[in-house]
Amino acid sequence: MAVLAVVLLLLLLGSCGNDCDDAAATPKARVTITATPSPAGSQVGKRVDSALERVRQTGLSVVVHDASDRDEKPDGNWTVCFEKATLSKVDFAAVPDGAPCPKKDGQRLPWPKMPNVKGATYADAVEKLGDAVGAVTIEAAYEDEAAYDTDNEAGDYANWKVCFQSVKAGTRLAHEPDVVLHAVEKDEACPLSKGLYKNPKYDPDYLDREYADPDDGSSAEDGSSADDGSSGDSGSSEEDYYPGDKGGCPPGGCYNPCPPGGCR
Repeated sequence: MAVLAVVLLLLLLGSCGNDCDDAAATPKARVTITATPSPAGSQVGKRVDSALERVRQTGLSVVVHDASDRDEKPDGNWTVCFEKATLSKVDFAAVPDGAPCPKKDGQRLPWPKMPNVKGATYADAVEKLGDAVGAVTIEAAYEDEAAYDTDNEAGDYANWKVCFQSVKAGTRLAHEPDVVLHAVEKDEACPLSKGLYKNPKYDPDYLDREYADPDDGSSAEDGSSADDGSSGDSGSSEEDYYPGDKGGCPPGGCYNPCPPGGCR
């Protein structure tokens, strides 16, 4: 059988003649057979609504779930963090718009925490807070000083020192809150608390004490008051009655038994 196969092969090669070279030079066409639709490509980092539409165009089924541990219902403006594809289905894990992706599907969202910027300059605080918060506004720490600026690392207050911050250090910044920083000039000392005046004479409470009216019920000259019980013609009570050396009742009659010696 082997000999017969060799003979047939030689006969075929001999019969093609010059056409053999032309046949060998003719390129062969390639045929690719795809058993299932191709995935739409990675959709990580894209909005959920656009990712869903792209996958559906391929004919695959698609689902989406919350990538965090809160198990909320995803919305179209959420962002895809993870995807898991099979031959027939794509599963997206997403987080709300602006939220950070967890390290793994189903873990807690790693929101940034409010840093402690007390003692830093306003410019450094603005840079340090970055995109984790909204507007970063500076105000004077003393009530009788003026300062105001927002998100300005190179303005007139860039080197002012931060004394107080409106958002407590360590607070999770889940909603990018606006932050107000109360500060003093570079070489000034911070007040002990907010609401104090650098010059106490500008404090309305200080002025009220300084110019307070004297008490109407007292007299600074004689030291007496309106309710001290002293009166030239008032009656006496039992507690007020002290008989003299000769005994007798006080003016107005006797209110208790006469003292030794009888009543006169």
